[in-house]
Amino acid sequence: MAIKQVREQKARQGQSTIKKRSPFSKEKIAQQKKLQAIKVKRQTLFREGVLLFLIGIGIIGLLQVKTHRVEGESMLPTLKNNDRIVVKKNQSPNRYDLITFDPEIPYESSYVKRVVGMPGDQIWTDQTSLYLRTAQAVEWHEEAEQQMTAVQLPDSTLKVTVSEEVARNLRNIEVIPQGSYFVLGDNRKASKDSRSFGLINAEQIEGTVFYRYFPFARVGGIN
Repeated sequence: MAIKQVREQKARQGQSTIKKRSPFSKEKIAQQKKLQAIKVKRQTLFREGVLLFLIGIGIIGLLQVKTHRVEGESMLPTLKNNDRIVVKKNQSPNRYDLITFDPEIPYESSYVKRVVGMPGDQIWTDQTSLYLRTAQAVEWHEEAEQQMTAVQLPDSTLKVTVSEEVARNLRNIEVIPQGSYFVLGDNRKASKDSRSFGLINAEQIEGTVFYRYFPFARVGGIN
């Protein structure tokens, strides 16, 4: 029994000796720690680089786009009350684009309307009736047009009723000047637009509407 106990004790001592042995030298351990520190530093630099990149993209985006909440029903059915839209800033509009602009009316915020009259388009007024044709249309003769009924007007002619003040201001204008636009709301009956305040200038335009992000059921591009 004593011999067995001595053997077991020696065996235990041997096991204890094996556990104390280190598989790596101090130099290797130090090298591994150094490599791990370098790896962590690279990962940190990468994450910071990605974060800075995303922040830069966000700043550029904020400078180029702006969001608005639609108020009212002047743009039905295209835009509804409380729709949220995104505007691409500092972009010259094309015909039929939706734009936001400063109406330059005290206590009024930005308007959203559709461009129907472009620089160079032909216009003429008959009392409070305004006739508008594209610049590419055949040049008209006012005397002949005055003899036509609404049904007889060329297909390219848009006829709207404007306020007396707008009619006076546009009476001697035959072509929409450069940098000026005629805008209308899609819902004519509920829209305050160029029929009441006349042409708008390019300087008033904030940008063109290109996306709706709320409500979620109607998210998407706008035309």
